[in-house]
Amino acid sequence: MSSILNFLVKHNHWFLFILLEGISFVLIFAFNNYHSAAMFTSANSVAGNLYAAISDVEGYFSLKDENTALHEHNRALVEKINAMQEELSAFRDSASLADNRYICEKSKEGYTFGTARAINNTVNRTDNFITIDKGSNDGISQDMGVFNEKGVIGIVYLASENFALVQSLLNSKSMLSCRVKGDNSFCTLKWQGNDIYHSHLIDLPRHGRYEKGDTIVTSGFSASFPANVPVGEIVELEDSDDGNFYKAKIRLFADFSKADKLFTAGNSNRKEQAELESSINKEE
Repeated sequence: MSSILNFLVKHNHWFLFILLEGISFVLIFAFNNYHSAAMFTSANSVAGNLYAAISDVEGYFSLKDENTALHEHNRALVEKINAMQEELSAFRDSASLADNRYICEKSKEGYTFGTARAINNTVNRTDNFITIDKGSNDGISQDMGVFNEKGVIGIVYLASENFALVQSLLNSKSMLSCRVKGDNSFCTLKWQGNDIYHSHLIDLPRHGRYEKGDTIVTSGFSASFPANVPVGEIVELEDSDDGNFYKAKIRLFADFSKADKLFTAGNSNRKEQAELESSINKEE
């Protein structure tokens, strides 16, 4: 304690000087408007800079949270955009379905129609298939017909809950019942392979009159398609191998290399028809 008192006594003139200086500054800023305003302005400037620096530091450390919130907001926006695009696509498909006069007419004959998209497609094999984005959950079942705005595409071969495999006309095992429009002669369409733009009618009756350019449509005998779905047109005629029929090369209306938006045809009377026809085999 004595050492502190000795220090204060020894340096009392400095403490007196500091006290008097403090009193002087107080008198200057208290009774002089100019100096008071200058001190206030300087103090505000220093405080403002200090607060700005503190705010910058706090903002830097809060960037992570802001970026996370922004990323979540962007994700939600992307989901909304995708949902709107799907709704728009469904609306366009429905509009296309409603505008198709053929479908509107055939809906009255026990057929129901839906839309689908091709998500996988082969055209360079002996047996080609198309995968569509609709399955049993959407009412798709085996043997349903599939076509687009130009013509027949194929018949559903297998269906899972969300997808279906379509056996296209470009398949060696595909057999489609057809007729020549105008002449009404019935025949069978069978693909010979290699050429994705053409197929063949293998059993045209010889009593019919056919010309190049004649339109081939579905006969309506198959439970997969109603009658008169476009198939193609005759480009060549010749005798069959046994001479009992004509053969015809036809140009397919549907471009299988560009198959995308498709229609499906469901026959609500298929089961009844199948049961009735199978009863004949049981009697035999």
